[in-house]
Amino acid sequence: MPKIVDHEQKRRLIAESAWRIIEAKGIEHASIRAIAAEAKLSPGALRHYFSTQDELLLFIVDYFLTRRAHKAEGLEISRIPIIAAKEVLLELLPTNSEKRTPTGVWWVFAIRSLTSSTLRVKRNELTDGLHYLTKTVLEILAGAELLLPSIDLELETLRLAAVVEGLSILAMLRPEQYTAETIERIVVLHLRGLCLRTTDE
Repeated sequence: MPKIVDHEQKRRLIAESAWRIIEAKGIEHASIRAIAAEAKLSPGALRHYFSTQDELLLFIVDYFLTRRAHKAEGLEISRIPIIAAKEVLLELLPTNSEKRTPTGVWWVFAIRSLTSSTLRVKRNELTDGLHYLTKTVLEILAGAELLLPSIDLELETLRLAAVVEGLSILAMLRPEQYTAETIERIVVLHLRGLCLRTTDE
């Protein structure tokens, strides 16, 4: 009787093997050959599942970053509105080693998506997810009647996303300057600038 291969399980094994390499050595070391060795597969067997590097990168991003985005959407947050807003934003930022690896993968993915139609749809999906979360932050503040009436919700949704992405880049480039504490202070300062009151109640 022929052996039944669970292709989805095999793809997960490949993604997890790739992630171990990325965490240990960086994404530049996650070649087809290195991932195949980590997964105990031949390079030819790996190419059976992913014919190009972009297809593999797309699966890694879909498997790990989408899962992280769903986790952020289901985050249990404070009942104090401005603290809740801060918690949602900090969840998106690389404030510890666990979150720095996905952030680094995201930026490699984003840059490659500029010239890859294979990656473009997922890039847009993930940036739409960021806009959904920044809009959620503003809705939390608006629901508590904290948001300044002059705030343009559509524009501020985009601006807040730009703040998140800018902090993400700088936290990766200059972690000694953009520490977790500094990032939190910047986030709090930005949120308070959007509010009528600065109370944490």
